[in-house]
Amino acid sequence: MLRIDQVEVIDGVTVYGDSEEIHIFYVIPNQASYRMMPDGSFAYKFIKYRFPVDRGADKPAGGGFLLFDTEFVVPEVVLEGIRGKLQTRVNQKAARLRISPAPQVVIGTLTYTKGTVGLIFAGGGTDNSGGTFVEKYSNVGKPSLYGKNIASFGLELTQEGAPFYEQAMQGQGGAVSVIYDLYFHAELPPINITASFRAAEFYSFYQTIATDDPWLGDSSRTETLREQMYSSESMKLDFDWGGVTDEEIRQPIREWASRSLEDAVTRKMIEAIAPVPEDQRDLPEDIDDLTRSISSTKISNFTLHYSERMPVEWNIAPQGMLQNITSLTDGNGDAVVWEDYAQIVDLDDPFFRQLRVDTYVNADFENLPIHSVEVKVLYDGKPMPNLADGQPEGEVILRKHDDMGKFASFIKDDVWDYTYSYQVNYKGHSRIFQSKEVTTNEGNLTIGVDDVGILDVKIQVGDLNWADVESALVTFEYEDRGADVDLIKDQFSLTKTSTKHHIQEVIFAPMRKNYKYQVKYFMKNGKEFEGEQLSDRSSTLFINDVFGGRKTISIRGVGDFEDRISTVFLNLTYSDTGNEYEQTKTAALSKDMQFFDWTFPVINDGAGEVTYSGNVVYSDGTSEEIEPTVADSNTILVPKAIEHILEVTVVPDLMDWTVVKMAMVRLSYLDEENDVSEKETLVFSDTRTPAQPWTVELRDKDKSTYQYTVTYFRVADGNVVVGPVDETSDTIILELP
Repeated sequence: MLRIDQVEVIDGVTVYGDSEEIHIFYVIPNQASYRMMPDGSFAYKFIKYRFPVDRGADKPAGGGFLLFDTEFVVPEVVLEGIRGKLQTRVNQKAARLRISPAPQVVIGTLTYTKGTVGLIFAGGGTDNSGGTFVEKYSNVGKPSLYGKNIASFGLELTQEGAPFYEQAMQGQGGAVSVIYDLYFHAELPPINITASFRAAEFYSFYQTIATDDPWLGDSSRTETLREQMYSSESMKLDFDWGGVTDEEIRQPIREWASRSLEDAVTRKMIEAIAPVPEDQRDLPEDIDDLTRSISSTKISNFTLHYSERMPVEWNIAPQGMLQNITSLTDGNGDAVVWEDYAQIVDLDDPFFRQLRVDTYVNADFENLPIHSVEVKVLYDGKPMPNLADGQPEGEVILRKHDDMGKFASFIKDDVWDYTYSYQVNYKGHSRIFQSKEVTTNEGNLTIGVDDVGILDVKIQVGDLNWADVESALVTFEYEDRGADVDLIKDQFSLTKTSTKHHIQEVIFAPMRKNYKYQVKYFMKNGKEFEGEQLSDRSSTLFINDVFGGRKTISIRGVGDFEDRISTVFLNLTYSDTGNEYEQTKTAALSKDMQFFDWTFPVINDGAGEVTYSGNVVYSDGTSEEIEPTVADSNTILVPKAIEHILEVTVVPDLMDWTVVKMAMVRLSYLDEENDVSEKETLVFSDTRTPAQPWTVELRDKDKSTYQYTVTYFRVADGNVVVGPVDETSDTIILELP
């Protein structure tokens, strides 16, 4: 039997000796490890899975499952090294004891009497389930207690837990820790241990109640109460260590003895004495005087004695983090590859895929002349199975707006298309509407109000100013010749007291065309305005104000408003002669405001035109008239853009300023036909020598001749005048002749 005082650590493994034989030893690993399978692989599997995408927003897209086994054994390669070292010691001891031949080392097998095992992991709930990373933790709570002492663990991972553990369990380190708590038989060393326990509970209750007779005087009541309770406990351990002096051996024996005594105390603990309940302390009825005296005592004593070589139940609690599997080598000495132990599973298996079709009619059965709608659904040319009990395959009859048909079929050859048709039965009509077969793959099959063969439009007043409008005459039309729907026409008036109108016609065909309508407004001032014909598909049509739209005209100033143009005055007019409607606007552009937008209401955005006229006032005091012009777009540019420019540069680089004090250049341009007359004088001196430009806006690009005259003021001998000279060059070079 294992002798608990004969213990040492060899190659990181705890080794115990035997109480009888010199060649028998017991090896105990310091912690558990992943179980190695007979083929050299590890009992480990990580699975990450995902569900089909249509599970709903409140359901996870997937998760994972981690399953692995642990074993509590010393690896064979380590065990061989330990066996060799132990054999050397056995040989030496056998020689001292004159035993020949020396016995071969035997590694004894421990018999575990009981034990538990647990797992430490991240992301579990308070009960190791329902947490952030772990949805459920599975473990029987104890190892096999024989052989390799195998324990199995399973972690069902959440959607977040799957990628967490996938990454955390790769590389160095680890992500989970295993805790074993094991008991086995062992033999005490030559010592004696006495363990004793004493517990006592005492309770005393004394009560007297005396009541005076009310016939003899004032009624009174006297009560005396004494209550006393105490408890005591004591535990004691006495050790006779004999020849055991090693403190490393004594300490685990002390801990074992303490645990054994505490276990015994738990089994033999006396129950606490309960005091007298409150409802039993009052004076009973029909009794004037009372005396109660109660006492109770409970005592529990026991003594445990452990003597030399006595078999005891020894406890160890090995624990530690499991190394990540990717840091291990398998039975063949090859490094573990994560992909060999991990798998991604797509649960959207084609074999289980289903096509589900929910169908209903989006129409008001109560207010429309619909009796019922019969829907037929086919998949792969066959009626689709009906999920409703008692309903025929592939058919459903809908009689209310909240009726729904539910169909489902397993997918064949990855084809999701199905066909459907429907029949509409009307109230008060023997004629029905039968739709054509339609192919689709929609999971929600909605037959809309436009599909049931009824023209249903509600017309009502919207933004209409009754202060100006007397009435509005509405002309409504709908026809669909391609579907054999003849022209349906209705004309009605809307007034301040009659603001609604309802058009409802059974047309025995889906409503696939827009209806048309036109409004004629009768104003209180006697005028009449007729809007353009419009179209719509809405089930509710609002008739708005006579001014059905708004028009915006953008005026933009172009040109040099800094030096050339002072102000542009404009007169603008919008005229809709067909409706006898007009709008006017005046404005002025300057360097401080070179643009503005003119927005006004219109009866018909496509009718009417904008004209503008005005004057351009230049910085030199001259002006130019803008003739009445019809705007060809919603943007007006004024004044007329300059297309051609004459640019002349006067260059004084060849002047000798020791001879000439100053040079004066007079320039002029004249185009009488286009009313253009420009003049400019430029002065040059030894302090003003840079070249100077002259710019003229041309109305006629073919007239680019100008004149210039140069007067040279010499230091002596008077002045020299050159010109006037007609010139077309863009450069004049000054040089004293």
